[in-house]
This record gives sequence, structure tokens and C-alpha cells, in this order.
Amino acid sequence: MALIWFVLMLVLGIFQLAAFQAGLDDWLGFHWVVSIIIGGVALMMGPLGGLAVAVVGFFGAMEAWDWEWWQAGLLCFPSLVLFVVITAVDGTVSLGGMLLNRRR
Repeated sequence: MALIWFVLMLVLGIFQLAAFQAGLDDWLGFHWVVSIIIGGVALMMGPLGGLAVAVVGFFGAMEAWDWEWWQAGLLCFPSLVLFVVITAVDGTVSLGGMLLNRRR
């Protein structure tokens, strides 16, 4: 199971870097090699660099690939989307449990 998760995260990271590259190419005209080097350096800077890559990748997917905002969001911010979905489901389950306990 860990191998499957690793492969999925690797594929996601490759697509995110491709979106980052597309964004830099679209906005600044950078060659893909230069964009990948900039993305790699940014990712080594920790969470702030990762956030920068995600934001540029988000707009790169929207502008260069003509994706909808929700598709680009799923690609570049999957943890945030998963957090919102889990929170909504947990809140719904808690509300349902509270309402069912009230009737008893």
C-alpha cells in the first residue's frame, strides 16, 4: 500500500511541476529546463517554496492549460480540498448524531 501511495504522490508532483513550468513559460517565456530548475530550488526552500510552486502551478494550469479553477485546485492543493471534504462530512455526521440523540 505504501508503494501505491508513493507512486501516486510522485505522479501528482510531476503534474504539479509541469503546471509550474507551464505557468512560468506562459508568463515569463522561460525555457522548460530553467522552469524545472527554479521549481526544484523553490521546493528545497521548505513550505514557503512549496506554496509558491503550488500557486504558480495553479495559475499555470488555469492559464496555460485552460483548466477550470476547481480542476487546478484539485491538482495543486489536494490536501486543502481533502481537508474541506473531511471537515464537511465530519460536521454532517456530528450534526446528524446530535439530532438523533435529541429525539431519544
